[in-house]
Amino acid sequence: MIALIPQIESSLAYLRPEAGVSQSQDSFAEVLKAASAQASPQPAAPPQYVVQKGDNLSEIAKKLGYSDPRELARVNGLKNANLLQVGQVLNLPGSEGGKQEAATTAIAAKGSRGRNNSAVAVQEKQVAARAGTLVTASWYGANHAGKRMANGQPFDMYADTAAHRSLPMGTKLQLTNPANGRTATVEVTDRGPFIRGRNLDVSYGVARKLGMVEQGVAKLRMDKS
Repeated sequence: MIALIPQIESSLAYLRPEAGVSQSQDSFAEVLKAASAQASPQPAAPPQYVVQKGDNLSEIAKKLGYSDPRELARVNGLKNANLLQVGQVLNLPGSEGGKQEAATTAIAAKGSRGRNNSAVAVQEKQVAARAGTLVTASWYGANHAGKRMANGQPFDMYADTAAHRSLPMGTKLQLTNPANGRTATVEVTDRGPFIRGRNLDVSYGVARKLGMVEQGVAKLRMDKS
């Protein structure tokens, strides 16, 4: 079990009563933009994927949440989707500069050796540009079971709920785990997380649906439901 122990300085900042505070002027898009800025700076380059050992186009499409691997092949001008090379850089559908995607891929692939580590390091950040907002999420469970949440209700570790610092109570979110393609719909019922560098806390039940229980902390794509 992952026990999320609030840091004192963060707890004091977010445990103040929020009753009566109007959030009507905060659009959902603005809040998501703020969450994205906390997680990581938005990359300037178009979203890309660096081919890893053992990858094939179908597995890459599933990993990144694409339903049709042929779309990846089309964007990158791949005549034979089975001839992928380790270190090859694939542009993702929906990126800017679509007319130059195939040329960009070829150039990046030639120069990818020697900088694969840095390319892989920013890969998750680049995928965020495809849809929604990439956030850092953790989960909480038995240690908080039955305790009162920010909405006044007792916490149910198996319910489809989540904690966010600023989204209005009752906001519905669609969460996707890019690592395995699993999704879950949650409702914001609590405030948190209280650990620096994290943007969202989900219940144990949601963590099971998303396949992130053992991992504890995961990058998730967050969209308005």
